[in-house]
Amino acid sequence: MKKIICLLCLLSLGASAQEPLTNPNATGYVVKSKINPMSYHLGVSLPNNYDTKKQYPVYYVLDGFYSAEIAHGAHKTLKFYNEIEDIIVVTIAGNEQNNSTAWFANRWPDLTFSPNPSDDSSAAISWKIPAPGLKSGGGERFLQVLTKEIFPFIEQRYSTNGHRGISGHSLGGLFTGNVLFHSPELFDRYGINSPSFLDWNKNDILLAEKKFSETHKSLPVKVFLSFGGLEGADNIENLREIERLMKAHYADIVTNYVVFENETHASVASAMISRSMRYLYARPRKK
Repeated sequence: MKKIICLLCLLSLGASAQEPLTNPNATGYVVKSKINPMSYHLGVSLPNNYDTKKQYPVYYVLDGFYSAEIAHGAHKTLKFYNEIEDIIVVTIAGNEQNNSTAWFANRWPDLTFSPNPSDDSSAAISWKIPAPGLKSGGGERFLQVLTKEIFPFIEQRYSTNGHRGISGHSLGGLFTGNVLFHSPELFDRYGINSPSFLDWNKNDILLAEKKFSETHKSLPVKVFLSFGGLEGADNIENLREIERLMKAHYADIVTNYVVFENETHASVASAMISRSMRYLYARPRKK
């Protein structure tokens, strides 16, 4: 079974230097980080009835390189049909523009909390990353970028209410899961999709959960978890077990686990982006 940390290897992402298309559903910004030596490209979409006199939750979606068009389009469609509450959606991408090799190199350190030298080396060879190659384990630093640079940037420009959500796929799912057990107070809604748990440092997310559960009996968050049905039985069952641990250890957690039948690690990305948003921000049904 191929490791899922290859992250959309099945997609034919072009590496040309063409100018990216403007997303008609979002406003773009660039935040030059003083913490990381790179700039972050943000896409922001608002509810169609956005009012500065109101305050809104903010939903952050990782891997804007491929998720931005999907996420902002899903936001527009779900709001059109009144299926979700009013939220601000923010997608985050690095310097990569439309260069798939740069995208992979940028996200590798940002989305991994623990160093994994063996996978650094093998992934650098596979993706033809030039020296100095890849170095994992920069997740805590990227979390600082989020909290000290991106959050203030968004909250100074838009009317927000302090509630945040985050969602990621693959390494983005790995990052999101680690945030849940390292700094759960930062977000109250989490989308953990096709996470690279099983293949990253021998499933060390279990150690993070175990350590957290030893000192915390409450985790009042809403979590959406998913895998594509063709991603491998071991991965699917591992995430199912992690959901069982969540429910056993935290009585106030709310979870939903979905297996998208006949979807691969690549094809499931579109499905999980829309479903995560719809579940995490579902508009209450009228009785």
